[in-house]
Amino acid sequence: MTSIPTRVSLDQRRTVARTLGLPVALLRTVTVDATEGVTATLFVKDREGRTIRHGDGPLTTTVHIPCGDERQEVSTP
Repeated sequence: MTSIPTRVSLDQRRTVARTLGLPVALLRTVTVDATEGVTATLFVKDREGRTIRHGDGPLTTTVHIPCGDERQEVSTP
């Protein structure tokens, strides 16, 4: 069985974001689903580059990037 890492480094997280074409500086969360694609939550910034506040926290937006046409068999152990 392949070992699962216990931690993910900052460089690895940045590489994932860049590989998916997501803006690293705006990324709050990213979820990769093997059959549905990628869902990412991004911070919303104003024209001066400041994070916009909404209520008690930052304003965010969620984007979904579906899987391409290629077919991949998803298996579980």
